[in-house]
Amino acid sequence: MYALVGVSAELAEQLVAIETGGEDAVHQARTRVRRLRSILSVYRKAFDRDGNRRMRARLKRLGTRLGETRDREVRARDLSALIDAETPPEVAAAVEAMAAEARELHDRALDDLLRQLRSRGHRELMADLQRFAAAPPLSTAGAAHPRRVARKGLRKATARVSARNGETLEERHATRKAARRLRYAADAVTDELGGPAVRLSLAAEQVQDTLGDHRDLILLARHLREHANIPGVELLAADAERRADERLKGLDDALAALQGLR
Repeated sequence: MYALVGVSAELAEQLVAIETGGEDAVHQARTRVRRLRSILSVYRKAFDRDGNRRMRARLKRLGTRLGETRDREVRARDLSALIDAETPPEVAAAVEAMAAEARELHDRALDDLLRQLRSRGHRELMADLQRFAAAPPLSTAGAAHPRRVARKGLRKATARVSARNGETLEERHATRKAARRLRYAADAVTDELGGPAVRLSLAAEQVQDTLGDHRDLILLARHLREHANIPGVELLAADAERRADERLKGLDDALAALQGLR
């Protein structure tokens, strides 16, 4: 139960792909780390408290390094995508300079990540994770009543999505993270809980995607304004904010659909 073996195996595969230059491997590895952390968080009552806490902390450190690399990759990609044949030369030059800086920061972050992946500490983490997934240190409740623990964990995770709702960027980011945690936790128990878990995952994914797109566009607009004070770049920033507002139009419906599944 909880898909630990499968997700940890996928993580190991993607980490190897990073070292061999695999396409999208950093993003895929980061996603697997988030899936594992979500499972261990939402279903923490199923596991020995200390063993769970230690593994989550170690995975968080790996996820942070993966996230630093991925965020810089996305920033460079999004900036480059703003330039087309109709972009005024002075605007294109300013945006391309920002994209080049982002690519340089990404390359540095990737070098740091590769050094970590080749370290003894990382090898120990992956070995310990494999053992943890194969024979999880279960609590008494986790061993005796896994389905009950899963249902209770999902109910609480669903409630947290609403509890963290708000209108500031950081409040919405907290809602997004709660929705992502719920989605990944639901994915991990679809074999056991069937349709209800599938529907929860799909509804949580809609909230996650809506808020994720909104946040990315708002942060892109801020970055543009901070790095180039020329009218053409200001127009790009304003357009990013307009698209961000459009993404929020479906948020209330997405949250309502999720709450209807509680």
